[in-house]
Amino acid sequence: MSGQMEILHLRGPLTIKTITNARDIIQVYLQESASLSRSLIIDIDGNADIDLTLPQLLLSARHTAERAGVTIALNKPADGNFLAVLQRAGLLCGDRQQDSFWLEGKAA
Repeated sequence: MSGQMEILHLRGPLTIKTITNARDIIQVYLQESASLSRSLIIDIDGNADIDLTLPQLLLSARHTAERAGVTIALNKPADGNFLAVLQRAGLLCGDRQQDSFWLEGKAA
Protein backbone atom coordinates (compact mmCIF):
# COMPACT_ATOMS: atom_id res chain seq x y z
CA MET A 1 0.00 0.00 0.00
CA SER A 2 1.33 3.41 -0.83
CA GLY A 3 1.39 6.30 1.61
CA GLN A 4 -1.73 7.73 0.03
CA MET A 5 -5.10 7.39 1.68
CA GLU A 6 -8.78 7.94 1.20
CA ILE A 7 -10.52 9.71 4.07
CA LEU A 8 -14.17 9.01 4.78
CA HIS A 9 -15.99 11.33 7.18
CA LEU A 10 -19.03 9.68 8.79
CA ARG A 11 -21.30 12.31 10.34
CA GLY A 12 -24.78 12.56 11.73
CA PRO A 13 -26.62 9.75 13.42
CA LEU A 14 -24.95 6.38 12.91
CA THR A 15 -27.70 4.09 14.12
CA ILE A 16 -29.83 1.23 12.91
CA LYS A 17 -32.00 3.77 11.06
CA THR A 18 -29.08 5.15 9.02
CA ILE A 19 -26.52 2.34 8.95
CA THR A 20 -27.54 1.09 5.49
CA ASN A 21 -26.47 4.41 4.00
CA ALA A 22 -23.18 4.30 5.92
CA ARG A 23 -22.61 0.74 4.69
CA ASP A 24 -23.14 1.76 1.08
CA ILE A 25 -20.72 4.69 1.44
CA ILE A 26 -18.06 2.49 3.07
CA GLN A 27 -18.40 -0.06 0.25
CA VAL A 28 -17.76 2.64 -2.37
CA TYR A 29 -14.74 3.95 -0.47
CA LEU A 30 -13.34 0.44 0.00
CA GLN A 31 -13.66 -0.29 -3.71
CA GLU A 32 -12.01 3.00 -4.60
CA SER A 33 -9.23 2.44 -2.06
CA ALA A 34 -8.57 -1.03 -3.44
CA SER A 35 -8.47 0.15 -7.05
CA LEU A 36 -6.09 3.01 -6.18
CA SER A 37 -3.97 0.99 -3.71
CA ARG A 38 -4.73 3.41 -0.91
CA SER A 39 -5.46 3.03 2.78
CA LEU A 40 -8.91 3.96 4.03
CA ILE A 41 -9.12 6.25 7.04
CA ILE A 42 -12.54 6.62 8.66
CA ASP A 43 -13.28 9.76 10.65
CA ILE A 44 -16.20 9.37 13.06
CA ASP A 45 -17.80 12.12 15.10
CA GLY A 46 -17.73 10.51 18.53
CA ASN A 47 -20.49 12.78 19.77
CA ALA A 48 -22.99 11.75 17.10
CA ASP A 49 -25.92 9.50 17.93
CA ILE A 50 -24.28 6.06 17.65
CA ASP A 51 -25.52 2.58 18.43
CA LEU A 52 -24.07 -0.92 18.17
CA THR A 53 -24.69 -1.13 14.43
CA LEU A 54 -21.70 1.17 13.76
CA PRO A 55 -19.06 -1.03 15.45
CA GLN A 56 -20.63 -4.06 13.77
CA LEU A 57 -20.37 -2.35 10.39
CA LEU A 58 -16.76 -1.36 11.03
CA LEU A 59 -15.80 -4.91 12.05
CA SER A 60 -17.33 -6.20 8.82
CA ALA A 61 -15.58 -3.46 6.83
CA ARG A 62 -12.23 -4.47 8.34
CA HIS A 63 -12.70 -8.05 7.16
CA THR A 64 -13.74 -6.90 3.70
CA ALA A 65 -10.76 -4.55 3.55
CA GLU A 66 -8.34 -7.32 4.52
CA ARG A 67 -9.63 -9.53 1.70
CA ALA A 68 -9.21 -6.61 -0.74
CA GLY A 69 -5.71 -5.80 0.50
CA VAL A 70 -6.79 -2.44 1.92
CA THR A 71 -5.58 -1.09 5.24
CA ILE A 72 -8.42 0.46 7.20
CA ALA A 73 -8.08 2.58 10.35
CA LEU A 74 -9.91 5.15 12.39
CA ASN A 75 -8.68 8.72 12.09
CA LYS A 76 -8.52 9.13 15.87
CA PRO A 77 -9.20 7.05 18.95
CA ALA A 78 -12.87 6.39 19.68
CA ASP A 79 -14.32 8.97 22.02
CA GLY A 80 -17.62 10.31 23.33
CA ASN A 81 -20.72 8.29 22.47
CA PHE A 82 -18.71 6.03 20.18
CA LEU A 83 -16.39 4.99 23.00
CA ALA A 84 -19.36 4.47 25.34
CA VAL A 85 -21.01 2.12 22.81
CA LEU A 86 -17.79 0.11 22.44
CA GLN A 87 -17.53 -0.22 26.23
CA ARG A 88 -21.18 -1.21 26.72
CA ALA A 89 -20.91 -3.78 23.93
CA GLY A 90 -17.84 -5.39 25.47
CA LEU A 91 -15.74 -4.71 22.39
CA LEU A 92 -12.84 -3.39 24.45
CA CYS A 93 -11.05 -6.24 26.17
CA GLY A 94 -8.13 -4.42 27.78
CA ASP A 95 -5.59 -5.99 25.42
CA ARG A 96 -3.67 -3.20 23.65
CA GLN A 97 -3.23 -5.17 20.43
CA GLN A 98 -6.88 -6.21 20.16
CA ASP A 99 -8.18 -2.78 21.17
CA SER A 100 -5.75 -0.82 18.98
CA PHE A 101 -8.17 -0.41 16.06
CA TRP A 102 -10.65 1.36 18.33
CA LEU A 103 -8.29 3.22 20.65
CA GLU A 104 -5.21 4.27 18.72
CA GLY A 105 -6.33 5.75 15.40
CA LYS A 106 -4.20 5.99 12.27
CA ALA A 107 -1.14 7.36 14.05
CA ALA A 108 -0.66 4.02 15.81
